[in-house]
Amino acid sequence: MSARKQATPTRGQRRAALVAVAADLFARKPYDEIYISEIAEAAGVAHGLLFYHFKDKRGLYLAVLQQVLDEIVELHRPRDGEDTNEQRLRGLFRRHIEYRRSHAHTMLALMRAGGQDPEVDELFERGRRAGAEFVMDLLGLTTEPPPSLRIAIRGVMGMLDEATIDWLTHGCDVPVDELEQLVYGATVAILSSVQSAHPQIRRTIEHLGEE
Repeated sequence: MSARKQATPTRGQRRAALVAVAADLFARKPYDEIYISEIAEAAGVAHGLLFYHFKDKRGLYLAVLQQVLDEIVELHRPRDGEDTNEQRLRGLFRRHIEYRRSHAHTMLALMRAGGQDPEVDELFERGRRAGAEFVMDLLGLTTEPPPSLRIAIRGVMGMLDEATIDWLTHGCDVPVDELEQLVYGATVAILSSVQSAHPQIRRTIEHLGEE
């Protein structure tokens, strides 16, 4: 009996496999230090296949960033055992910290883009919105928050980004537990600064500070 013929990968499967290989390279090295020939070699394909799927290195890089953002959005899903608001918030921060450490170069490029590339900025903003929506849900908010609270919530996400940028660029010189505690404490402080003007979140913030 002849061996069963191996199924030929679909176009979508081939594309996903190329993105996975590129994501690993971009996570370990800066964008400018990676060449399309290196990606093709790592993927075991001809250059032409990369150009067919992505047009150029930038197209492949944007596909990688899209995958990264999908994974970041997934980080906001509560895990088993995260039953209290403190557990949910700490779990989110730890997942972000560990993910960013594992994808250092990609995340640094994404967080530092800052107006240099509209397509990258939109992907970054998507991640920020996911974080803001997580905090709003934690606070029990179902409508757009008033201005000062909106700014505080966005400030939490900005603080997380800046803290991890500094950490990553200094060789992750603080233990993850310590960085998680620092970010958690700063978040409670930021939200506490506006709670007097927004009684609807006061009880939640007080509990976060006590836990």
